[in-house]
Amino acid sequence: MKLLLHACCAPCCTSCLPAFLGEGIQPDIFWYNPNIHPYGEYSLRRRSLIKFADNEGLKLKMIDEYGLKTFLSEVMPENNGRCLKCYTLRLEKTAFNAAQDGYTAFTTSLLVSPYQDHDAIRRIGEQTAEKYGVEFLYKDFRPFFREGQTQARVNGCYMQKYCGCIFSEEERFLQRKEKGTALAKPADNGHIFQRLELITGKKGLEKLKNTKVLVFGLGGVGSWAAQALVRSGIGKIGIIDSDAVCDSNINRQSEATTLTIGQPKAQTLKKQLLEINPDCEITAWNELFRREKANLFDIESADYVIDAIDSLNHKLDLIETVCSAGVSLFSSMGMALKMDPSMIRIAPFWKTTNCPLARLVRQGLRKRGFFSDFTVVYSAEKPIRAENSAPANGVKHVNGSVVTVTATAGLYLASLVLRDITEL
Repeated sequence: MKLLLHACCAPCCTSCLPAFLGEGIQPDIFWYNPNIHPYGEYSLRRRSLIKFADNEGLKLKMIDEYGLKTFLSEVMPENNGRCLKCYTLRLEKTAFNAAQDGYTAFTTSLLVSPYQDHDAIRRIGEQTAEKYGVEFLYKDFRPFFREGQTQARVNGCYMQKYCGCIFSEEERFLQRKEKGTALAKPADNGHIFQRLELITGKKGLEKLKNTKVLVFGLGGVGSWAAQALVRSGIGKIGIIDSDAVCDSNINRQSEATTLTIGQPKAQTLKKQLLEINPDCEITAWNELFRREKANLFDIESADYVIDAIDSLNHKLDLIETVCSAGVSLFSSMGMALKMDPSMIRIAPFWKTTNCPLARLVRQGLRKRGFFSDFTVVYSAEKPIRAENSAPANGVKHVNGSVVTVTATAGLYLASLVLRDITEL
């Protein structure tokens, strides 16, 4: 039998594939799912299926149409019988392609789910089979559902939380809200900083809540420093970065995921931080620090400034501005080309070693006649020069970096703030 298997997702395919293989049938996989919204969810399921098919050595045919307008035009305005229309959209497309490409039969991984209407799927499948002259293969795969879900988790498949359509997602939210779990507060008979308070005491926790910190630069160091501060009870924080998330940020920056590519770093990180502590006062600036714009950030009102800027001249300007304002400054030197987080050190700025960025900063500050000291986080590890290190897009040289080093540096910076506030 030459079988075309419509795939709703990788976990459901994981559940039904062994049954096919046990009968000596190796199906080809067909992706067409215009019901999955929003696009981030669609993209996650699509990528997960591609990985599944590749791992299993299965042929995969894709009609990569997001299909929001197609789906809504079918189910609106009444929104009645949307599941039946959804089944029809997908099974008709599968049947048509099966007939076109010479398959003897088609079926769907929807038949794995105990939450789907099997009678309706079978009826629609048989109707479309008759229409296009190809057999619809009905099998009840529900007994394999739980086992397949477990295996899918072991395989690292993306595990979705709802069927796919925006109406299903809304219903899921409303059900959680009615049960009082939509915005559930942490358990443990306490508050989100209960474990922290066991170290700092109530007085220390109150000091953290009343502290304002500005974090300049939200890359591999600054983004983790900001997250650590919010997770540690800081009550007011300003986050500043002019860049947008790109794919090369994902290996080391807190706000960078495949779903946030193209979004402003500052706004994206703010959203993430508010999910951690909705009571934190967070101001996000999609700006690059410039001396002429210093007043925009009201540095004088801050208790601490964390400098995680990479750009040399802007870094020099920030250091001078903060020190002149008399605000406590903790600055990160270069963490690129380093692999060993145990080599990260805390020291007075003028005592750093093996740090190319610190050397450039020293030279720049000397030329400006600046000799004040401040505390920095730097790596004493000698830089690793990779053979394939090369200019990016022919514009500037790009150095390699790894999250185990950059994030550790960010946590060190946050720790300096926390220890200074609590005197612990």
